[in-house]
Amino acid sequence: AASPRPCPRLAERWPPDARAWVAALATGKTELPESIGPNTRRRFGAEIARWIDPVRTRDGAPPPFRTCFRLVPPAAPAPGTSHAAPPQAPLAHESVSRASNADATPRVAATRTQPDSPDWAVEILGQASHDPSLLCTSSEILGTDVAAAERLLTDVARATRVFPALSRALQQRQPERFAVTTAEVASFLTETAWLLEESGFGVFIPRERVVRPEQITVRLHAWDQETKGGQPSSGLLGADAIVNYAWEISLGSETLSMQEFRALSQQKAALVAVRGQWVLLDPEQIRRTASALDNAPERMTLRDAVRFSLRDDIAPVQIALGGRLAALSDPSRLAELAPPADLVGQLRPYQQRGYSWLAFLAGLGLGACLADDMGLGKTVQVTALLLAHREAGNPSLVVCPTSLVGNWERELARFAPGLRVGIHHGATRQRTDAFTRWSADLDVVLTTYSLVARDQKLLGKREWKTLVLDEAQNVKNPDAGQSRAVRGLRAGFRVAVSGTPVENHLTDLWSVMEFLNPGLLGPREAFQRRFVVPIERYNQDAPAARLRSIVEPFVLRRLKTDTTIIDDLPEKQEMKVYCPLTREQATLYQATVNEMLERIESSEGIQRRGLVLSTMLRLKQICNHPAQFLEDGSAFTARRSGKLQRLEEMLEEIVEAGDAALVFTQFSTFGERLTRHLQERLGCRAMFLSGATHRAERDAMVTRFCEPHGPPLFVLSVKAGGVGLNLTRAGHVFHYDRWWNPAVENQATDRAFRIGQLRNVQVHKYICQGTLEEAIDALIESKLALADAVVGTGESWLTELDTTRLRTLLELGSGAVEEDE
Repeated sequence: AASPRPCPRLAERWPPDARAWVAALATGKTELPESIGPNTRRRFGAEIARWIDPVRTRDGAPPPFRTCFRLVPPAAPAPGTSHAAPPQAPLAHESVSRASNADATPRVAATRTQPDSPDWAVEILGQASHDPSLLCTSSEILGTDVAAAERLLTDVARATRVFPALSRALQQRQPERFAVTTAEVASFLTETAWLLEESGFGVFIPRERVVRPEQITVRLHAWDQETKGGQPSSGLLGADAIVNYAWEISLGSETLSMQEFRALSQQKAALVAVRGQWVLLDPEQIRRTASALDNAPERMTLRDAVRFSLRDDIAPVQIALGGRLAALSDPSRLAELAPPADLVGQLRPYQQRGYSWLAFLAGLGLGACLADDMGLGKTVQVTALLLAHREAGNPSLVVCPTSLVGNWERELARFAPGLRVGIHHGATRQRTDAFTRWSADLDVVLTTYSLVARDQKLLGKREWKTLVLDEAQNVKNPDAGQSRAVRGLRAGFRVAVSGTPVENHLTDLWSVMEFLNPGLLGPREAFQRRFVVPIERYNQDAPAARLRSIVEPFVLRRLKTDTTIIDDLPEKQEMKVYCPLTREQATLYQATVNEMLERIESSEGIQRRGLVLSTMLRLKQICNHPAQFLEDGSAFTARRSGKLQRLEEMLEEIVEAGDAALVFTQFSTFGERLTRHLQERLGCRAMFLSGATHRAERDAMVTRFCEPHGPPLFVLSVKAGGVGLNLTRAGHVFHYDRWWNPAVENQATDRAFRIGQLRNVQVHKYICQGTLEEAIDALIESKLALADAVVGTGESWLTELDTTRLRTLLELGSGAVEEDE
């Protein structure tokens, strides 16, 4: 546990001796510091003894009983009545005493007939230490033992510090039961009871007769408009469509009519009797709530309904959705749609449910956030939707980070080859009115976040069928230019795709939701006040639950750890991650290719094979990072390498999710530098294992990594870490630079994917698009069935290619460079 630290401002006003003692307590020392003088020591000792005296006797043994206070309500109000009564606030259980059994009914040792009284009263009791269920009246204690009587009267006198009404009991000959006023009961239930408990007393509250404040609920039933024939209306609903609605007010298990609620709002007392129950109220809040319900507009939109639930000046409002809207709060009611006929491949069950969910919200005209865990196939679910939304002359727009443009192009070609896809990116992109004509002949346009901000007017000239934001956390800053730009685009349906919709702060969620369904969560300032401050600063559960209930219908989040999802996943899922070259990388790459091809053409035999392998090695280094190739000690930053930029993005998500990952590279020196860089950038521990690592240190690294809270990242050289290790804590394997031999890569992957692995393993193979890495990968894929026979071992097979084939393999292809925008 953390050491206690007093409030600095409060501590400044303490006497020096008090500050010295608190400082000693903070270090775990219970003795008074030697710097405190003898007089102060005696005074502190007396105060401490007086403070702990209620829980011990003079010989140090526990006292025979504990003084308790029981609140006694008046006779139960007759059902059907509604009138003001002395106020009572409920607590969560019958007895708030820690020592008593809250579920047991205390046995009273001696009973007497209590006088009938229309008022609330407080009884003074003693709770036996040897049997907490045994309660004695104060008259029994006062009449049996002098020491016990003295203790009881002392306790009552001490309790008057927090419950002044007890002074009236001390005026009685035998303080046993006394009446309390409405204000005193209200104070007792909301504050005094807890203070008495913290002071060591027992407190009993009658819970079965009291409705707690949180049990007062207002429900707004909203459903979509229906036709006269009673059938649901067709067409888009949207956040601005008119909905039917009705109010429902509940007090505990009782449902009130609007007339009864209006009558309740006119009561002045804090506690009223309604249908046989005592109900604690905030009279002003109830009055404001009744007024708000009476003044609600006759015609309400779905956005109005959500905004009504966000009001913090009235009682909390819950939204209950009906009609077509019911499936928003209960996805199990969704009808699953068959995937589009021209989708290549088969959707897994959870992916089909995700596609159906997207299509359902699209049909309502409401924005959706697909927030599935990484590796669950968010792209293919969105691709199915894009196929279903294909409409002549009305394309969809996909906005993604620059590093993912190639990924989207390939995934769309793989799963939906029938889609006409165009890329709005780079220096050759359409910049004039011809863009509208160009895009009209396409089904999907791909572009980047930075270009949306730059070409906002151009992209805003048309309304898009579907607008997709991939890695939507890129709009987490609502004031950023690209965030404002995407919010300004027009679209029939909006989708945000992100594994981390809340990356750092709740404001991230507001920004994403503001893109999806503008105005749904209200102004940002109000959102800050209602949710961000109470949740992030004070860790309050109620605002968090309220926010979750509002956004849940629009966010679909599935995790790999979910048993309903994990059964649908393959044991090992491999994916290729295509990364563009930066301008610096492309320049170095092309210069190296030109130089080495001239030398290769004029060489033969073993010299030629050596030059080919040397070229491969150099080009691999350039694809990894210019600093590795140049060896000049220059800055090792993601800005200079498309691969490193993508690795940082993916590892950040993995670390935040509490997962662990292996990163393989064939370069030891580069691996060391990469490890240091990842530690600094991601703020987490990382280890590096190479052939130079001694056996004892190697074993210690493996042990540390396999611990539940070990380092989340383990960078390994393929030769040293590709065999002989059991690293099943990792759920992700990254091949940063390819060995170009499936057997070698599979051996490395099997450090995590092996017996003892209880989770699915995601394997990420990095490829710089348009380079020899992509060309060789395609060559291996074309011969995958014969990989062992054709590729053989190592990379020597590459040296046997003729110069023409080699030139084709090495030259930069289209889309290789991250072009200037």
